[in-house]
Amino acid sequence: MTGSGKWAGVLPRAAVAVGLALLTAGCSPPEHPLVAVGRAPDGDIRALLRPCSDEDAFGEVSLLRDEDKGGRATSTDLGAWTARPPGSVTGEQEFSLFRPPPDWAGKARPATGLASGPHYYLSFDVEKSNGAVQYEAITSFTSATLAKLKPGQWWVAGEAMSRAEFRKQADDAC
Repeated sequence: MTGSGKWAGVLPRAAVAVGLALLTAGCSPPEHPLVAVGRAPDGDIRALLRPCSDEDAFGEVSLLRDEDKGGRATSTDLGAWTARPPGSVTGEQEFSLFRPPPDWAGKARPATGLASGPHYYLSFDVEKSNGAVQYEAITSFTSATLAKLKPGQWWVAGEAMSRAEFRKQADDAC
């Protein structure tokens, strides 16, 4: 076999592998640490969402509760909800985790606390003008995680930080 002959089959296979990797990577929008959850001085649990740009319009905002991660929920515990802000909603948003803003389409059932075991996931996406998701943001937490936060701290991607640290991390991620 000549030197060029041994590479004849390798290069096309490598090109196919690279092409498939690029296609696969292009199917999922990137995720960024742009979601924080914290406790207000009055005890309310707050959501803080920070898109990459003040011009980025929010798509869907969701709170999910994973019952498979342990714990039991009662009828007064926060459940899952999904809301869609009006297209004009841009820039950093802060609101109660128990009540999406009233002008958003969707609502949460009345609740007075978090379930004491399950993991919760808060996420949002930013959509392009054609409706495709441009990027996503998510964080996970438990009631025990939030109970350990000091006043002024926010839970972001597995760690506690100040609002200023969250904003810097979000800006760096974009």
